[in-house]
Amino acid sequence: MSGLVLLAAACGSSGSSSSGHASAGSSASSAAAAPAATSALCEDVAALRGSLQRLTSIKVSANTVTELKTGAQDVQSNLSSLSSAAGSQWSAQVGNLKSALTKLQTSVSTLATERNASSVSGVVTAIAAVATAGRQLLTAASARCPSASASPTPS
Repeated sequence: MSGLVLLAAACGSSGSSSSGHASAGSSASSAAAAPAATSALCEDVAALRGSLQRLTSIKVSANTVTELKTGAQDVQSNLSSLSSAAGSQWSAQVGNLKSALTKLQTSVSTLATERNASSVSGVVTAIAAVATAGRQLLTAASARCPSASASPTPS
């Protein structure tokens, strides 16, 4: 039931280039800052994508609780960095992923104490929700960071 099909190139510098000349000093300084900001933002998107891929590739079992907790924390950390860098961009998608991560963490905690098929199933369902929310965020981010379009799929 596994099969992570994702492996996308990191968000590189092929993103965008300015196509106009600024007519005022403030426009020139913001235009000069835009590529660096976009590059940093794309790095955060790439980091999130990588952590989502690692999390969704974990084969869920009663013995992978620690790995699942670490994977979820990694995604949450990268999401926090991206959210800070992105400001209000993609706020709905960020909120959906945060919510899905909270549910996953609850399911993993249940699996840690109740090592049974129902708990494993709950984690698998929660990972699928994280993958869906992550895919939605990466799709939204792909307009700004084209290589963000790769999306996680649960294993």
